Amino acid sequence: MKSYTIFQKSDDETVNNFLSWMRNQERGVYRAALRELGALKKLRPQFMQQKPVEEQFAWIKKMLAWKPAETIADHLLQVWLIRKHEGMLINFIEMLGIEHNGHGVVDVLPETLDAEKLQAAVDALFEKYPAGAVSVYLHMFQNQTEQGWPELQAILDNDERVTIR
Repeated sequence: MKSYTIFQKSDDETVNNFLSWMRNQERGVYRAALRELGALKKLRPQFMQQKPVEEQFAWIKKMLAWKPAETIADHLLQVWLIRKHEGMLINFIEMLGIEHNGHGVVDVLPETLDAEKLQAAVDALFEKYPAGAVSVYLHMFQNQTEQGWPELQAILDNDERVTIR
């Protein structure tokens, strides 16, 4: 699932919580995203910055659900996952035996995933972390290679817990 599709399927509460975190914890990233999204519609940055937060969030959600904004949506989700949910990323890739930089960033992805380890890792994530964050992460992880992994795709297609909220 592409990042813009994640925003299409996400409910307002989930997106508002995500954007609120971005706005409060990653202010520079939030402002840059607002600027870049505005540029896609040829709007001056001040136009959206002067709007009330609720209107900004509604507009940003609409824009991030638009395919031409996919790169921006990807970036925001990556920042949110790496900075807010670093522990979840580290747990997942360590359970799969994938080497990383100590912060959950992987340089070399495996060509295949062990189905049993993967299922155990997914189960552990859902026990320990919010289901919405886990679902987004699993979809984003699947997008890390062009074809993804059939083992992970089977979980994404068949596990009822993996739903974008």
